Amino acid sequence: MPSASIVDHGLLGGGNDAGLATFRGTEGAYMLPHHVKEIERLNRQHRFMSSTTEGVLIAAPLGDSDPVRVLDAGCADGTWLRDLTRQFPSKQLSLHGIDIGSTLFPPSDARLPALDLRQHDLTEPISGSWHWDSSFDVIHQRLLIWGLKTTQWPIVLRNHLAILKPGGYLQLVEAEWIDPATRHLQSPLLQKQAHLQEWSTLQFGMDINIAFKLEDLLREVGFVDVNTVQFQHGYGAKAKDKTQGNVSAELWVECFRTLDSKIGVGSNLAEEGIPNVAKDAAEFHAFLDDLEKEIKDNGYQPKLNMVYGRRPLD
Repeated sequence: MPSASIVDHGLLGGGNDAGLATFRGTEGAYMLPHHVKEIERLNRQHRFMSSTTEGVLIAAPLGDSDPVRVLDAGCADGTWLRDLTRQFPSKQLSLHGIDIGSTLFPPSDARLPALDLRQHDLTEPISGSWHWDSSFDVIHQRLLIWGLKTTQWPIVLRNHLAILKPGGYLQLVEAEWIDPATRHLQSPLLQKQAHLQEWSTLQFGMDINIAFKLEDLLREVGFVDVNTVQFQHGYGAKAKDKTQGNVSAELWVECFRTLDSKIGVGSNLAEEGIPNVAKDAAEFHAFLDDLEKEIKDNGYQPKLNMVYGRRPLD
């Protein structure tokens, strides 16, 4: 995760989760809740996303490569890396991860696949002392739409390009959260949700529509053979796995609740509330309660994109 200072703007923290232990090293870096409880949310999110993709974690073609050296950029506690052995049980995997905060890294466990997890800011080049240049077959990065500023995306992609092997793939996983073609046809609550999504990114120089732009960004920094594999990422009533229906709706709404203490008099960003959403914390939580019920009953279905590109052969 990058080092963009979100806390400086007063968005992180507070809310119903005040007092919980925080991630040392991620403060000011990540817009979503940044305490230890976030790992539980990320693990539930991983299970839900895996149900959407029917277990596919890498869409980029690995071919006959073996062993395969993999890097997860923004790895948190390494859950995605460890799950790779399920998709590729016959491959010899060398698993590596980087994240701006090391507090989330789990202790070594001989019963689980070995991980090499290191603290690093994605917006900075990898240190030459790591000897990682041109070394990875695959780099994976997922859901950093609320972690990277718009101006940082090309920087991060170039950093990834430098440590891929010639012929190696970068895979970016992001969702088309707002469909401009159907937005006006959605329910009033989902239209209000779109305002919240736009506000929660635009205020910090981020782009809620980054998923639509990833193919062009990859080509612009030098990737070739760029492709997208798309999934219908249904929440609530539209979840592909019905056992994930209520879980996914609760998971989605939960990630916004810590914005509550930043609304109203005295806040840095939302003294007049969140435009077109809520004027104070009480109205905001009432909206989120209604939104959760709406998604459980009727669903919300953005598209999840796995966008990948190949580093050219030298």
